[in-house]
Order: sequence, then structure tokens, then C-alpha cells
Amino acid sequence: MLRPTTAQDALAWSHRGDRAALERLLLAYPAISSISAAAAIAAARASRSSLADISAIAIPREPLERDSFLLWQAAAREARASREALPLQDLLASPPSSSPAADALIREEIAPASACSAEPPQPVPTPNRPFSASALNMFVDCRRRWFYRYVCDPIDEPNAAAASYGTAFHAALESFHSEFTRPSEALRSEMQARLDTLLVEAFERARPTFDTVVEVELQRERARRTAPRYIDWLCERAAQMPFEVVGVERRVSPTIGERQFVGFIDRIDRFDGDGSLAVIDYKTGSIAESAKEYRERVRRFEDFQLPFYYWSQQLTGERVSRLALVPLKDSTIPVTPIELEVVAADAPLRDNGARGTISIADLERARDRMVALGAEIRDARIAHFDASTDPDSCGYCVYTLACRARPQPEAERFSR
Repeated sequence: MLRPTTAQDALAWSHRGDRAALERLLLAYPAISSISAAAAIAAARASRSSLADISAIAIPREPLERDSFLLWQAAAREARASREALPLQDLLASPPSSSPAADALIREEIAPASACSAEPPQPVPTPNRPFSASALNMFVDCRRRWFYRYVCDPIDEPNAAAASYGTAFHAALESFHSEFTRPSEALRSEMQARLDTLLVEAFERARPTFDTVVEVELQRERARRTAPRYIDWLCERAAQMPFEVVGVERRVSPTIGERQFVGFIDRIDRFDGDGSLAVIDYKTGSIAESAKEYRERVRRFEDFQLPFYYWSQQLTGERVSRLALVPLKDSTIPVTPIELEVVAADAPLRDNGARGTISIADLERARDRMVALGAEIRDARIAHFDASTDPDSCGYCVYTLACRARPQPEAERFSR
């Protein structure tokens, strides 16, 4: 998902009073440094006030920045009062300028303050909280983003239609599988009707998280078109390998290598044949296109989600035989999970498109890497958080504007 442009944020603030959009507009204002903008945002949140209304004393003691901040506030108030984005758009598009008072300060000769000894740089202490697989994935992908998100936590991430879609679909499936623990072909019509009803109810509850009525309607109908394909897969799987759903949205908090981890497993199935478990994670966004591709991501320590879920159940004495990612994004194609069967360390690997195998040795290496990353984060203060070298990872990051170390995207190429 691409970040909103400043024009879109200006519209969101002027029409709906979107405070997250206003925060991004302040961060995009070139006349104020990112440090001063972050200070103003923190002051507004602490006082539960709008950035357009807080006192300019929230800005550090730099007169030029205070004048620029007052100018920006005036444009923000005018945009909101008139429901027109132009005042903010014009301000952001114009080059930074100073007020007459600021010009006078520039011309005035001021005696320099006595020099102060610089404070030596100190490593950053990390928060003392359990680790999640998603947090470790972010740390591996971009340590700078992890620093912003889990250490600074400077801004609220804006609602996105894709995230709201996933939350609503997950909620509907949680209720659905609490009722239908043994799917079967005989229950197909009943299951399909019930899931459709639960989706309608879930999207109605999630309505406030969408920006527009149109988004709610579009995303709800996409989910309702996807639901029959999900039922098709359930019936096919139940016929091939009868199972019982024994867990939905199960919270797990295992201790692995003296490190505390936490997460929620979307669904856990127990196969009738051998009593083993299948750990299932619903995916409403993009996922690997094959079992081999996902296994290689695990091997490169780029994804810890399913390995973490695997060990959370193994440590309780269960035997997990399968790991699966269930795609729920595209309503135009059948639901075909990316599924990995867990095999012995010396067993030859098999791949057949969406289905394949993963060795217990690969899962053990992923576990050891999780523990090592946890030790790196918790045991030592980190002196520097490197940014990702992949420009594509910045497309989903809400901290892009404040990140000077972000990689520059390749120049666009045009061809006929």
C-alpha cells in the first residue's frame, strides 16, 4: 500500500479532521525540522489537543521555527474551517520563507552563547516486553522502522482499508469456527449461509475503521465473494483429511531459550488420523506464491511467523505435522493454501506448487535465530539502527518522511 500524498492528507484533514493526516503534514513541512515536528506531535497527544490549536511553546526555542509553526497552524485552521485543502497545499508547495520578525532576528547580531560540552552519544535501551514474530520480522527487514515503531512509537499508524478488511474477516472466521468445529460436505449450505451472515455483521462493526462508506461496501462484498471459495476448500480438506478445529485466535506466550514470546494463532486443527496438529494463519495480503518460496524465506530468517507458532505448540507436548498460510485476498481464484508438511531433518524435500515440505532442522535453525535476535535486542543497548536497503519496504512504512537513511527508489523507466 502506498503512503498518502500530501494532497490526500490535506483533503483528509480539511474534510474529516483526520489528526494522523495532520501529523504527516507537519512532518512534511520543510520549514520545521523533524525533531521539532515530533516534539509538537508529542505535546498535542499529551494534551489531547489538535496540532492546529496547541501553543507554539511546544516547538523548541528557535524563533524561526516558532514563526513557521504559527504560519502552518493558521493554514491548518483555515483549511479545516473552510473545508478546503488549498491553504495547506499552498503552504507546503511554497519555499520556506521567514516572517518580518524573523528577518529582523537574522539581521541582528547576537552574541554567541557559551559553548557547552557535547553529551556523548549513548546506545538506546530497548523496551522490556515479550517478542512477537511480526516484531522480529520487522527488525530483520528494517531495524530503523523497528526503532521508530517499538522504541519511539511517535505516531499512530493510519487506518488502511486492507488492514480493516483483514481484521473484519478474521473476526468473522473466529466466530464461524467456534460454531463449526467439524466442517463437512453435508454442512456446506449451512456453513456458507452462516459465514456470509457473520461477515456482514463483522464489517458493520468495523465500519468506523474505514475512511469512507464506499470502502466499507467494496471490502465487505469482496469478503462475501471470497467466503464460498473458503468453504469449498474446507469441504475438500475435510474429505481428504478429516479434522476438528481445536483452537481459534489462540493466544500463545511460550518461553523459548529463556526469551518470552507472544502471539495469536488464527486456527489450530487436529487430524483424526494421527492426532497431529495443523497450524493455520489467515492471510488477507500478499504471501509467497509457492511452498518452496515460503520455505526459503524461513531458511533466510526473513519470516518467523509459522516457525514461532510451530514451537509454541511443540513445547506444550503436541505434535505439529503441517503449517499453512490461507490466502483470503483474491475473490476471483480458489483458496489454495501454501502448506508445508514437517519432515525429518534427513528427509528429502518435496515441492508441488502450493504444497511442499520443511525439515525439522530448518525449524530448529529458525528457533535458534529467534532466540539470538531476542538476545541482541534485550541484552545489549543498540548504538545504531540501520535502515533497510530495499526501497520496496518503504512503501508500507509510515515513518518514511522522517527517515533520512531510507534507500532511494530506482528512477522510473518509461517505454512504449
